[in-house]
Amino acid sequence: MSQHSQAKRAARKKREKKAANAAASRRTGTPFVAHAQLVDDAGALVAAGGLHGEEWVMVVAGRALDGIDSPGLLIAMLKHTAARCESEGRATTLRLSPLLEQAAAAEAAEGGHTLEAWLALLETERAEHAEKKRAASAAAVPDPKLH
Repeated sequence: MSQHSQAKRAARKKREKKAANAAASRRTGTPFVAHAQLVDDAGALVAAGGLHGEEWVMVVAGRALDGIDSPGLLIAMLKHTAARCESEGRATTLRLSPLLEQAAAAEAAEGGHTLEAWLALLETERAEHAEKKRAASAAAVPDPKLH
């Protein structure tokens, strides 16, 4: 079996396990336990993050995003959301629970990074992915001069 096939198989098994865990937690009514809150100056909740069973979840505008398997990624996503709000002139405050910070720091340490370095790396990856997506989108738009 090739390395590519092994990687695809491992990724599929991970997705299936994650889906089974998520379905089980929905069936058993596992509560959402908040571990992060992003609030604006008026005190309105902009976004939140927490655990739903064994899965990290981010909630924005009352909608839960697909489970996130990384506490560091959850923090990075919340920080990006805060930065977007700030760029629109909306001041925000991000509050993290000690459990979330510890889990993210442990995850970063596994990769040989500090939490700050790990979050910077995740933001760099997000920016690169967004740029590739923009470039692909621009390339997909037909040139009106050709028609």
